Amino acid sequence: MPDTFLPLHRDLLDPQVAELGELAARAGLVPADPLRLPLAGARDAAERYHLFLNGPALPADVREVETVGPAGPLRLRLIRPPADDGRKDGKCLPVLIYFHGGGFVLNSIDTHDRLLRLLARHSGAAVCAVAYSLAPERRFPHQRGEALAALRWVVRHGAGHGLDPERIAVGGDSAGANLALGLALDARNEPGPPLSFGMLLYGMFAHDFDTESHRLFGGGRYGLTTERMRWYWRHYLGHGGIARDPAAAPLLADLQGLPPLHVAAAGLDCLRDDSLRLAQRLEMARSPHRLVLHATLPHSFANMTRHVRKAEEAVVLAAGEVRRHLLR
Repeated sequence: MPDTFLPLHRDLLDPQVAELGELAARAGLVPADPLRLPLAGARDAAERYHLFLNGPALPADVREVETVGPAGPLRLRLIRPPADDGRKDGKCLPVLIYFHGGGFVLNSIDTHDRLLRLLARHSGAAVCAVAYSLAPERRFPHQRGEALAALRWVVRHGAGHGLDPERIAVGGDSAGANLALGLALDARNEPGPPLSFGMLLYGMFAHDFDTESHRLFGGGRYGLTTERMRWYWRHYLGHGGIARDPAAAPLLADLQGLPPLHVAAAGLDCLRDDSLRLAQRLEMARSPHRLVLHATLPHSFANMTRHVRKAEEAVVLAAGEVRRHLLR
């Protein structure tokens, strides 16, 4: 059975989230709405809003590398824990390959800077953040190919950068969780050691809007809307895309043979049921997993850690699971 945590008061927004919204509004910032802005304007608004959320950079050893993706260069950002975390033996660190959220259309490794540094700090692993291509300039399945290219780079070249190619986890939030789960599926057929772990935060796992969470939260009271999710999927797949292709919607894939997974759902999120249904399917496939429902938090809570205590606790919990599986 999955290890499941269902906190009480599941219909109440954490007050610090509401305070954060008011604080951002006073600063003249609102979350980017791509349905009401030109795409370039929405992307710029997302970067500025997340710059506010991130605040001053947390200490970390950060460097950039480049590999070859399916159609050109692919940038990777390596974030190692602070030098004072006690790991001074020169040995290779385990690595978490991470994919940012944003509906495949918005955001970047810069918007997720604080989150990436927190994950490195609390997991004790290096984080390899993947600057994958955005839609609609590049559509599915291009991003799946870039994810696999990142994994192959870590396996073949990671040791030269202090990364242990035999202790690899994958992770992501929202659309990034889709890519992380897809990579875990692809890695089953890759040569070399198997993946050790997967961390999936409020994932975008299926092109399905007929769920209870979409009915409850899709109107936008807590941020993300069903209308916006339809727009993201359309930009990712294109008008001729096959929405029920398991490579695009990994909830529909064969989920056997996966590494242990940490599945975190936001309770006040139209995508909540994507994670709950994934946990059900993992149970049917007898794939080890832990489901955690953060009942009072909305979508994108992992980017709110500077202001929302429960969001930081959720990220620290997920990072602790990475540590438990990689630093044995």
